[in-house]
Amino acid sequence: MEYKNVFNEKAKEYDQWFVENDRLFFSELEAIRALLPAEGKGIEIGVGTGLFAKELGICAGIEPSVKMAEIARSRGIDIHLASAEEMPVEDEIFDYALMVTVDSFLTDVAQAFGEVYRILKKDGVFVIAFIDRATPLGEKYEAKKATSDYYRNARFYTAAEIEEFLHRAGFAVTMKRQTIFSFDNAIQEHKNGTGQGVFAVLRAEKSDGKNKNEK
Repeated sequence: MEYKNVFNEKAKEYDQWFVENDRLFFSELEAIRALLPAEGKGIEIGVGTGLFAKELGICAGIEPSVKMAEIARSRGIDIHLASAEEMPVEDEIFDYALMVTVDSFLTDVAQAFGEVYRILKKDGVFVIAFIDRATPLGEKYEAKKATSDYYRNARFYTAAEIEEFLHRAGFAVTMKRQTIFSFDNAIQEHKNGTGQGVFAVLRAEKSDGKNKNEK
């Protein structure tokens, strides 16, 4: 992950954004919570400062940024200091994995998703939340990323592209949600499907790679 240096430098600023934009944060949390398994052993990959993990009851995380990992540990998260592409985790030990807006910074998405598949138990669940480029606000992210400290080197994907990566890794997408239809710090609903809300969430199940019926 090439982004770890900027997140080392701005770890506290990153954390503060969620405090200042608490209603947007709540909206994203609820969209994720709707697709996340209610029980089981979970891990967040690219856990950052641990904000999402703590609120969602996830006790383990992967994070390459030392400074962000320090903050996550202070929130009670058990951190593996590593990248998503090479996780120092045994095979098939987690019931579910979460990844939140990390795909944009991955060096190799296919390898990272393959690693997620490896560490999940049979019928394990992978919930991935991402900035959907193929939305009105996604286009604004793309247009302004050159002036952003965080997103200057990011690569935003469409929901269709993320689904394709998931299918190639052996996952079947079973549920889709979307939220954040404006940048106003207001609680925003989450809807089925993708294509409108810039914050998209997919639930994918570990399978033989064959598509299952989507809801």
